[in-house]
Order: sequence, then C-alpha cells, then structure tokens
Amino acid sequence: MPRLLSTHLLPLAAGLALLLEGCAPELDVRARGQGLSRWRTAPHLPSFLDTHEEELRLQQGGWWGWLAPPWLGRCVVGYVKWPQAAWRAKFNVLASLVTEEEAVAMKRLLEDAPDDFDEDIDGVDKMITYEFIISSAGAQKAHDPVRSARRAQLRRITEPILRERIQPFVWARYPKAGAVCHSMIRRYLERERRTHDTHWDIPSYVSVVVSLDSSGQDFEGGFFVTTGNGEKSFIPLQRGDTVVHQSDLLHGVHVRHGERWSWAMWFQDSWDCSSRAESWWQQEAEARDPVAQTLRAMRAATQQESYSWLQEAAQAGFPRAQLYFGKALEDGLAHHAPDPPAAAAWFERSRLGGEIDACASAEIVVEAGLEGYFLGLWEQKRKNLTGARQLFEEGARFGEGKAMTELGVAYRDGWGGAKDLDLATQWFERAADFTVEAMHQSYLMYSQVRWPHLERAS
Repeated sequence: MPRLLSTHLLPLAAGLALLLEGCAPELDVRARGQGLSRWRTAPHLPSFLDTHEEELRLQQGGWWGWLAPPWLGRCVVGYVKWPQAAWRAKFNVLASLVTEEEAVAMKRLLEDAPDDFDEDIDGVDKMITYEFIISSAGAQKAHDPVRSARRAQLRRITEPILRERIQPFVWARYPKAGAVCHSMIRRYLERERRTHDTHWDIPSYVSVVVSLDSSGQDFEGGFFVTTGNGEKSFIPLQRGDTVVHQSDLLHGVHVRHGERWSWAMWFQDSWDCSSRAESWWQQEAEARDPVAQTLRAMRAATQQESYSWLQEAAQAGFPRAQLYFGKALEDGLAHHAPDPPAAAAWFERSRLGGEIDACASAEIVVEAGLEGYFLGLWEQKRKNLTGARQLFEEGARFGEGKAMTELGVAYRDGWGGAKDLDLATQWFERAADFTVEAMHQSYLMYSQVRWPHLERAS
C-alpha cells in the first residue's frame, strides 16, 4: 500500500517541482566578474599566485530552499604559494554574490548613523576599528539596546543572503564549517582608518568578506593577499564581490584613495560557536610544514608550545616564522631570558629571506620592511643611530608603517643624520595610514608650523 501511494504521488510531486521552479527564477550573474578575469590573467600577476575560474550554481538546502532563487555565477579560485614551504593557502572570489541593491541598502543604513560605529582598538595593528557589529557570539556590543533597531534592519538584508548564497557555498566547500559566529560591517574613510595590517584571521575557521564598494570607482587599493615577506596583490573587488578563505590566508587592507566599506563574517567549526582551534592544521604541523607550524604557534595553549613551534619553523627557513621567533627571543617568551643579539640575528635572516626580485607596479608592491624595522630598533639600543636610521629608511621604502614613523622621528630630531622637518612631516603623513602614533605626530608637525602665524596675528 505505501508503495502504491508513492506511485500515485509522483505526478503531484512533479507538479510541485514545476510550481517551485516557477517561484524561483534564477539569479544569473555569470556575465559579471570581467575585472576579476582580467586580474587573474594579467601578465603582472605575482608568481606566488595560482588561479582558475569555475561556474557555480548555489541553492539553499532543504525543502524550503527550492523557494529561494538559485544563484548562477563565476568563482575565481586562487592559491597563495608560500616560500620555503609546500603550503598553498586557498581563497575563493565570487563575483556579484551580493546584488548591487543589497550592498547599497546595507551601506545606506549605516551612512545615516556614522556615530553608531565602535571605536575600539584593533588587536591586529592597534588602529581604531570603526566597525558595526551585526551579530556576535562573544561581543557584548552585539546586544546593546541602543543599536538594536538598526541591527534588526541589517539582519533583514543579510540573513537571506547568508541562507540562500553564502552558507550553501561555505558548507559545500568547507564541510566542517558550522555557524556564523561574528558578523560586522567595517568602513575605511578619509581621515579615519586606511589600513588593516597584514594578518591571519586566527579566531576564524572560515572568513567571508563582501565588498560594498567598487575598486577603481569608489577606492584604490583595498583587499590584498600576500606571502608577508614578498609581493602582495590587490584583488579588484567590485560591489557585491565576495572573498571566502580560511585562516591560513595572509591578507590585509590598504585603501590608498577613496572610501571602502565591507561586510565581514567568521564561521566556526561548530554550531554553538565553540571552537577547537588548537586542532586546526595540527596534522600538517606534525608533518613539519613550517606554515602550519607557525599557525599552530599562534593558537598554542601555552607560551612554551608557541615557542617550540616557532623555533622549529624558523629553523626550517620560513621567513615569517623567523621574524616571529626573533620577537619571541627579544621579549623572553615562555620564561626564556630575553636575548636581543639572537633576536637581531633572526631578524636579519628573515630580512634576507624576504628579498624578492620583483618589479613594483600599481597592483604589486614589494613588502620587505618589517624585518628592517626590528633591526633598526636593535641598532638604536646599541646606540648605532646612523645604522638604525638606514634600516628604518629601508623598511620605509618597502611600505612598513612603523619604520616610516621611526624615520620621521629621525628626521624631526636629527639623529643618525641631518635634521629635516619637511621630510619628517612627509614620512609622518605617509605613515599615518598605518599607525596612530604617526597620525598624532603629523598633527603636531602641522600645529607647530601654524603657531608662529597665530602669534604674529595676535
């Protein structure tokens, strides 16, 4: 009887399928993403990148998922190849995953409330965050009643996008991913934050970043991927383009001109937003991959475990681990006695490992300045001010903000060479994109220039 019943229900099921298909017109954006195609096929694409394109169809799961329109589009799949390691950090860029109307609506809700953004200190680079938290499992500010109405308005826009497009993609590509545990909107405006320093998303299992503006129209620069000690490449994201990656992708933001807004979210490897981050990349680290060992060090349960992983990765020749291990030696991590000479030796090895024979262009920037900054600090401690200034200058030429700030101080105070207030002001201005200290120093330099005129006027 049940078998006969199921036979009689077949026509009804077929009719229901046709009805649902009619209710869910396809959202076909396969014609979009030409800028991404040009970027990935350009002759100057950095050698550390491998890319290819895929066509995708995304459909929300479950019976009710058939009521939502399927998404048809293009995805650029990229791999960052690390030096001195077999590691390949994968990322995905989905063109126009979020519609123009959705992106504009999100941004417009917060443009009308500029004071609703949090101004906490960022744990990556100590800059002011300028972020609005939509939802979070851990942040208390996600539950304050003052902004609850605006959060509810944003969720009415973002939650269907999550259900119908972002979650189906993330769960298919990263099967261990669970819930979205943090969702926020960030802004990068003139006279505010312009950068988010190179970093790994250590708290996140899978990260998603949606651009709410267009590269080349609203801003220049933006989201970049890098190996940290060599080239970096800016991805020309357009409004609605979406980057999906795991926490092994080293990346950052630098808005050179214009203004950029983005919607970012973090998935965890659980449904209750607990995390077993200590197990991420464990197998690869134990197989002696230096990138995995460095990532394990950043998630280690104890300082001694972190020290051991960094030491092994540094000895394997991984430049970024050498930089971190040098800092561990300088700071005396895990109850080891501080050893500045040994730290300087590791900074130098990291600096030499980061010398990349590459041609800088608007899309590719050589980044080998952080090691020069730390070496400059070491020479300062040794009272070798001339050598320190030269190392800060080297780091500044490669775009390291902290080195630019120190070089500005050297020109301002005249140590290690000639005093030049004009050059000091220029370096402070350039560094102001990267450090709060440089913003303050730049303000002071201009204030000092204006005070004599005010005195004469009075």
